[in-house]
Amino acid sequence: MNRLSNAWRLSKASWQVLSHDRELVLVPIVAGIVAVVAFLVVLSPGALLGGTGDDSSGSWALYVFGALGLVAATWVFAIGQATVVAGAAQRMDGGDPTVGSAFAVARTRTGRILEWAVLATVVAIVLDIIEERLGLLGRIVSWLGSVAFSVLSFLALPVIVFENLGAIDAFKRSSQLLKATWGEQVAFSFGLGLLGFLLALPAFLIGGLLVATGMVVLQAVGIIAAVAWIALVMATTSALSAVFKAALYRYAVGAPVDPAFSTTDLSGAFQHR
Repeated sequence: MNRLSNAWRLSKASWQVLSHDRELVLVPIVAGIVAVVAFLVVLSPGALLGGTGDDSSGSWALYVFGALGLVAATWVFAIGQATVVAGAAQRMDGGDPTVGSAFAVARTRTGRILEWAVLATVVAIVLDIIEERLGLLGRIVSWLGSVAFSVLSFLALPVIVFENLGAIDAFKRSSQLLKATWGEQVAFSFGLGLLGFLLALPAFLIGGLLVATGMVVLQAVGIIAAVAWIALVMATTSALSAVFKAALYRYAVGAPVDPAFSTTDLSGAFQHR
């Protein structure tokens, strides 16, 4: 419970920082839309080849282009996260960031972020193969591997943005900064995910009620409103996560952190167990 309450306080502190530059919430929305478009565009040749070739070549085409599509989508979304990280850092440095000034920083790291997208996609594919091949044991190994990679790479994007390291070195650096902090990082991610679910719940309830009326107009309104609200919630939680990563990284390297963040709460993420 202490870790969850700590996660809630960190989420509120992240919002206090983000509230100064709320336009940054738009970045994950745009990045998410562009990521979906990028995935579909890259996947389309594989879908075409899959429809014209034999079963074997068609499956391989879909697999290869699907993997490339995941890389493209991950790359675009990570650039969006890096933009918010950069904007939060500019705010903590006493500046007045804009989407343009934050993106200008992220744009200088697009090559490094592409490396990171490739690494993240390869890890996801390997874990997926393990899950498919080993049954129940594979599902356990895949879940543990996914959690481990997520926790140990928590600060990889800030490291890439501020230290200009490649994907492997960024992962190692993030692991070093977050050594022995699995509980805190998982608790923050779980707490933020729970907060997102609670905020999105009204959209499901109201949208479901409007759909249940059977009236086409109300059904359309319910679906559109629910999708828009859920997208806003997801974008906000994504931005909050990026702000927290920026704050945690800066605390780790001794850079100034916004007063909204309690030193006690941040130091909890670096206490060795």
